[in-house]
Amino acid sequence: MTRINLPILLFALLQVQLLPCCNAFAFQLPKIQMPWEGGTSPVSSTNNKKSAIQSNDKVVIFGATGGVGQLVTKKLSARDGKNYQLTIAARDAARAKETLENDDIDVVELNLVGENKATDTELQNAMKGATGVVVSVGTTAFPTKRWDGGNNPKAIDMEAVTRIANAASNVDTVRRLVLLTSVGVNRTKQMPFLILNLFGVLDAKRAGEDAVKNAATEAGFSYSIVRPGRLVGGPYTNLDFANLFKIEGGAENGVDIAFGDELLGDCKRDVCAEAVVQCLENDSCVDLEFSLVSNEDAALTDDGWSSAFTSMSGTL
Repeated sequence: MTRINLPILLFALLQVQLLPCCNAFAFQLPKIQMPWEGGTSPVSSTNNKKSAIQSNDKVVIFGATGGVGQLVTKKLSARDGKNYQLTIAARDAARAKETLENDDIDVVELNLVGENKATDTELQNAMKGATGVVVSVGTTAFPTKRWDGGNNPKAIDMEAVTRIANAASNVDTVRRLVLLTSVGVNRTKQMPFLILNLFGVLDAKRAGEDAVKNAATEAGFSYSIVRPGRLVGGPYTNLDFANLFKIEGGAENGVDIAFGDELLGDCKRDVCAEAVVQCLENDSCVDLEFSLVSNEDAALTDDGWSSAFTSMSGTL
């Protein structure tokens, strides 16, 4: 009599009986079409609310007739193949055109302080369609003729910057806003910033910074706060010691960069302007605040800026 291996027989029967049953009740996960399937492309980084500006984008610059503002405008205009659409918001349109000497730049006449200051709607209209906004406004730290007409630190560095930031938060296309302030905003009880802040310039700048960060959080765009040391090198527009003696800084455009407000020293305007442009263009610069001073090293490459931004991102 042939012996039957019972375990093997049971396994065979189960295979015959249960597989059809399982097939009858089998189900498949529903097909989920990904954004890049079905002939469409992946979501472009240009659609990211915090992504870097791209070729042909509109950039609005407040304070373009100042020393750093002039250099930022020239650098953006000269970027190979970028063809940025630049708009300058200036108190005196004729003076701005004469200073910048570039007929391809649109100039919108807007006053940020005084009785005839621009309305919120006018600020928004100036930024309509822009992906990048640069705020490089300011006045002297101590009372001078530049304070005439209400152009004092509180009015320009706090109130005007706050209004620009709030207006930008209502412009859907804005992805990046770069604010130029100063080292010392978080060290007002320390020398030499204790003296510099006698009339509240650093307090006003810090309030402007807070307004930018709040607006960025609310609207979802990326902010960059650039805090340079004492600005040296041309173009000279301020009534200060560096202007009086035409202090140029070193021959090289090297720079030390540190997260927050830690550095002390001079910063060449050209280096500062490059930092502002990198904050607009560099994918690695997202929601950062940093200080910078010049050194005698060679200028950073684009990759060098990326590394600096990436290293600071880890400190947030």
